[in-house]
Amino acid sequence: MKRVFFYILVVTQLFACASVDPVAKKEGAAIGSVDTQRVLAVKNWQLLGRLSIRSEKESWIAILNWQHDESLDNLVLSTSVGGVIAKLKYSSSAVFLSDAKGVEREISDQELQGLLGYAPPLSHLKFWARGVGNPQLALQLKEVSKADSRVFEQDGWLVTLSKFRQEGELRLPKKVFIQKDGVKIKLVVDKWLV
Repeated sequence: MKRVFFYILVVTQLFACASVDPVAKKEGAAIGSVDTQRVLAVKNWQLLGRLSIRSEKESWIAILNWQHDESLDNLVLSTSVGGVIAKLKYSSSAVFLSDAKGVEREISDQELQGLLGYAPPLSHLKFWARGVGNPQLALQLKEVSKADSRVFEQDGWLVTLSKFRQEGELRLPKKVFIQKDGVKIKLVVDKWLV
């Protein structure tokens, strides 16, 4: 049961959903303002990929199916052979978890933080997964040696985006690495549906 809650925490970190302002603030996600504005203007999207999390206490890997619209994120975490580990529904006001047996309950941010031992960046990850910073906060760009990578620090988290590919009019990352205080989150996107 603890592992299910850990999966939930990780997923909610990556998929906090709130209404997205289509225009980034000048101090916010200025990693190529044209790309940022295009990415933030897309209100409905889906990604299929793999998620891994490593902390001092645990590490695990799951298959991820994330469907996002303006009001709700639907996330399904599965094993490599297709068994559902957990399902999450997340809106700006609540996170609901369904376990492998289909039992759904609301999970608070404090409960998730208590299970993981760190404060998850819930409000940022929906942006970082798409290759932009949270437009509500300043970010610090880092110098990178690879042309197809972007690295920045935001709210104390180091975010590395790489292997960008064109999806229609958008350039979206295939790999997202996030780390802070011994917590390492890796998202590999196998398919974007935008």
